[in-house]
Amino acid sequence: MNRIAHVLAGVWLAAAAPFLQAQNETDVLRYGWIDPLASARVTAMGGSFGALGADLSCMGINPAGLGMYRRGDLAISAGIHGSSTASQWGTRSQDAAGVDVVAGNFGIALTYPSVDADWPFFTLAVGHQNRMPFTQRVEIDGVSTDNTVSDLFVSQALDDAAVYGYASTDEALSNGDIFGYTASLAWRTGLLLPDNDALYASAVDGSVAVDRTIERSGQLAETQIAFGTTFQDRLSMGATLGLPKVSFEETSAHREAPVSAGSDLSSWRFEESLSVSGKGMLLRFGVLARLSDALRVGLAHQTRGRLTLLDTYATAIRTSWIDETEESATSPTSNSEYLMFTPDRTTVSASFLMGKLGVLNADYVRSDMRRGELRDSESFLSTGYDFDAENDAVQAGYQVVHQARVGLEMRAGDEKQFRIRGGGGMSTSPFAGDAVAADANRYHVSVGGGYRIANVHFSAAWRTAWHGEDYYFMGAFSPEAPGQLQRQASTLLLSAGLRL
Repeated sequence: MNRIAHVLAGVWLAAAAPFLQAQNETDVLRYGWIDPLASARVTAMGGSFGALGADLSCMGINPAGLGMYRRGDLAISAGIHGSSTASQWGTRSQDAAGVDVVAGNFGIALTYPSVDADWPFFTLAVGHQNRMPFTQRVEIDGVSTDNTVSDLFVSQALDDAAVYGYASTDEALSNGDIFGYTASLAWRTGLLLPDNDALYASAVDGSVAVDRTIERSGQLAETQIAFGTTFQDRLSMGATLGLPKVSFEETSAHREAPVSAGSDLSSWRFEESLSVSGKGMLLRFGVLARLSDALRVGLAHQTRGRLTLLDTYATAIRTSWIDETEESATSPTSNSEYLMFTPDRTTVSASFLMGKLGVLNADYVRSDMRRGELRDSESFLSTGYDFDAENDAVQAGYQVVHQARVGLEMRAGDEKQFRIRGGGGMSTSPFAGDAVAADANRYHVSVGGGYRIANVHFSAAWRTAWHGEDYYFMGAFSPEAPGQLQRQASTLLLSAGLRL
């Protein structure tokens, strides 16, 4: 069992909270280890743009690039985002895919001339950026195992109900007073059985065939308000106020069918539904220096983001029996508010201008995933939970992430009106040491082109990114070895803009 799973196993088995926590250390990855979309131009260059400027995407990378505008800009990017996941568990493998329409980046930059020759232009920009689409589908079926998720419910029921202030465990389970999202549902549907000496057992006997599906959707978007200027055409500086907005939905279904022909249980199914919404705030600051006519260097820092998240969570268990009877039980729907702090990040960049031929840019990004944190919001919707176990899992299982990006733009045509772009990069794994077995480094490549005529510009980009991750299909508490997910996300973006 990896370090994260080991820390969280206790939460699954004996959490004193009235229900299984839907908030966990995975939130730090989901909202902190992101792979942002941008304009088609920046996307085609591998997202590498930290020492360049005059593009609305600068607000999300290095806002000092806004200081390079000499005229205003109105632009929009939109396209199609697709994701595919290859699931590997034991000897079984299966592919699943999902597609969504995305608005990558849109906004406006207004550039104002100044009477001060040292500060000739000031630019104010407002935009909206899709930082991370969450579209994903995971499927795998027919996996044979000697373990069962119902063992979790047995372990929960074996706890003395007196710990929670109830005289009878049977009665507390029947009323949903304890483990209302897990063991109580199993008890009410016959999956959890009474045993001798007031003990409990599972109706699952022997090996089972497991099917699992997961469906995810939503996005991490960000409204951006930014400012940039340049001093004596040598030093640009800027700042962005980012207002992230989270929209995430996940539904999953875990089904087990006993292999033994003598079992009274035909199959059972555990369903989970999670919806997360929230808003927050962060800041970015950046500088960009022109060391020579050909060489520019940039430095940008993004503060920790503060998100106030509200999640809605519910579960259900459905059992089917050999005698063709069926039973079902549904949990109440919880509404919980909590705080999520995303890690900060620092970007160092350099660009080389090749005259009228084009430009080459490289970025290095550092982010410590251990800076992610969950806290109670202390509001009327908070649960009062302290998140100590989840934050311990963040510290034990995550590490510093290093990302490198490089992008090239070449100009072509009699009037250099065409652009040919390409780029790529990689991010090291956010998992520490032996926390995962899969190759969790994230890689990406991209290509694209553009055309500019007078004040109008058009661009197109195609980008694909891929990485692997471990997944505990039977839960972190189970002795079952994890499977692996090989994830790939591809995006086709089109951009159009007008220089004002």
